[in-house]
Amino acid sequence: MKSISGLSAACFVAVLLIAGCDQIPGAGPGSLIVDLTAIAKATGQEESMQDRAQTAREDVNAQLIESARELEQRLVDERTKIGDKPTQEQEVQLQQLTQQAQQQYAQLQSDAQQKVQQAEINLVLDYRETVKPFAEKIARSRGASVVLLAGQSVFWLDPAVDITGDVISALRAEGVFAGSDADQVPATPAATPIEAPSPAAAE
Repeated sequence: MKSISGLSAACFVAVLLIAGCDQIPGAGPGSLIVDLTAIAKATGQEESMQDRAQTAREDVNAQLIESARELEQRLVDERTKIGDKPTQEQEVQLQQLTQQAQQQYAQLQSDAQQKVQQAEINLVLDYRETVKPFAEKIARSRGASVVLLAGQSVFWLDPAVDITGDVISALRAEGVFAGSDADQVPATPAATPIEAPSPAAAE
């Protein structure tokens, strides 16, 4: 099985932007810009979320491995019960059981992938909700009515409307994400991919 994919840098940026609906193309005066990806990097949250996503991925992979072993053991037990000289009917039955096990395993893989993806999305959503009130407070203090997310839809902006640095300063002043600044958090080495055995191995 392919190892369940992680929250890569590119994936992180994509999820970060897709996870909300704060981008409003063509917003007029009174709008400010905030770069959530830059804030995540400056506060160490990008690496922190990747670490937590990796932990969730390893937990799900461990469950997937255990389920695969159980499916495989059922096939082994059934083959042992039939013996070395199975009848044609028993051979057909074994083939059917093997096919069913493979289908069950494929479904388990799909479910595991969905669990990991949802865990990654939840991490980003929690991060966004933590940052949001700080951006809102700064925006209100400037008389702005809208805060947009910096992204590909922004072709050019006046640096004066970018409040990313202000939000980072506010987060640090309040001790949010304390001890996880990017210059204090070492990069986390990539974990060794976990491969689950396939029930087909029992054939």
